Amino acid sequence: MDNVDVIVIGAGHNGLVAANYIADAGRRVLVVEANPEIGGFTASQRAIPAAPDHLTHPYSFDPFFWDSFPPATELGLDRYGLRRVRVDPGLVYLDPDDASLAFWEDPRETAREIERYSKVDAASYLEFARLLRAFSDIALAYFVANPVRFDVRPLARTARHALRHRKYLRDIAALATGTAAEAIADRFTHPVVRNALHAAAGSTIPNSADGSGAGFLWLANQHRHSHQHPLGGIQSLPNALAKRLTSHGGRVEVNAPVAEILVRDGRAVGVKLRDGREIAATEAVVASCDPKTALGKLLPESALPAKLRSRVDNIAVRNGGYGQMKVDLAFSGRLSLDRYAKRRGDGLDLRRPMHVLATEDGIERAFARSAAGLLPHSDDFSMWNVIPTGVDPSQAPAGQDNFYCYLAVAPYEVEGGWDTADSAGLTMRQRAGDAVVAKLGRFYDGVETLEIGRRVLTNTDFEALVGASGGNITHVDMTLSRGGPRRPARGLAGYRSPVPGLYLGGSGSHPSGGITGAPGYMVARELLRDRRKQHK
Repeated sequence: MDNVDVIVIGAGHNGLVAANYIADAGRRVLVVEANPEIGGFTASQRAIPAAPDHLTHPYSFDPFFWDSFPPATELGLDRYGLRRVRVDPGLVYLDPDDASLAFWEDPRETAREIERYSKVDAASYLEFARLLRAFSDIALAYFVANPVRFDVRPLARTARHALRHRKYLRDIAALATGTAAEAIADRFTHPVVRNALHAAAGSTIPNSADGSGAGFLWLANQHRHSHQHPLGGIQSLPNALAKRLTSHGGRVEVNAPVAEILVRDGRAVGVKLRDGREIAATEAVVASCDPKTALGKLLPESALPAKLRSRVDNIAVRNGGYGQMKVDLAFSGRLSLDRYAKRRGDGLDLRRPMHVLATEDGIERAFARSAAGLLPHSDDFSMWNVIPTGVDPSQAPAGQDNFYCYLAVAPYEVEGGWDTADSAGLTMRQRAGDAVVAKLGRFYDGVETLEIGRRVLTNTDFEALVGASGGNITHVDMTLSRGGPRRPARGLAGYRSPVPGLYLGGSGSHPSGGITGAPGYMVARELLRDRRKQHK
């Protein structure tokens, strides 16, 4: 039996963040990853057979929350190969009628954009941006607090921000628990501005649902710091984390799927791999995989009482039937947005930022059809798009583009499955890809004539490729009932599992999913704190 101090299950970015902090404390750390490559939901691949030289980012692209959390500054990843390019504005809304609205780091610049449509809305936006800043100051302080114990420093920091922003507290509570639709309707009137804000707030629940207002934390973060697109794609983030870890004495082993978390005398003591090898952990096991897998599949059934096992079985991962879809495309030339550029007339290179494509009414229709297992109409797709080669041409052959298209809502599953052919010989996956390309062709010049190949992924594919239960990209549903002391479930929050020696440190733990490194940072902090207490 191999022997280390701490085993981390999963080499996604949270697992690697946790491993780095634990190794920095002098522990012998081993990260075991089931897949042939590290990265998890932060992996990049060359996965379009017809375009093997085009890099794709199947699950995520832009770590826009990364710079708001401690690992971004504390780990110094620029010394380990992470190179990023600042893009400001980081986000541009593209309206179907050739209008556009750029969201800049400086909210005053964004307000100046809005003035082209409505001076009243521009003034409202500046006040809204101040509210968002207050909201994010308080939320980000809370996000690095343990939600189930009195965590003095972060809670004191949260309280200080709340006191400083006390005039906004009522509005913050309304925004966090209310709907994005209400927040927009109360403040803005011009259809382009409203559509842009609905698109920017769009998350995994409808904008008319309670709690959807919290989705504006993304926009708040946009005004905290500009986008930093990683050169070499999102894979460069886990690569830098792994390089730092190994330079500090840690190890990463790929092709090492865990079959079982070993429990002896009621304590987690290591893992058994599917090849039969057992690895002992003298101090702890950290599961950065999703909690439903860790507690429901890898942990022996007898390790949890029946009540907690029932809660594990009922961890929400299917998002009420609202799924997501990812379409990666390869092009033989360069896409253009000339008609948008001409209407703007300011020389902004629109190939560099992320683009959001959606309308207020279309978002609601897309959610309604998706919940019923029906593909949304092409016009109603809510899209987050990037031309990665607009910033980093090395991701495709010279003069060619790769393209990232994330659909914020799609059917979680469709009747008959995604790959059953209909009477015309087309699968629903093919029809979905065609519908996506049809919409893109109305915004980007060259889509129909330059396409080389594509890859269409659904939640079923996410589960098969990465292993997350239900293919949930945030491991656990992002709803009010699955936040803070109830993430991933009541009695399972706070990073320590009910099994001594086993910790939870993936996106299914507080604060949430997204590329933040916060769950990895927090689980390492809790583990090391426990070890210090045991040695006093």
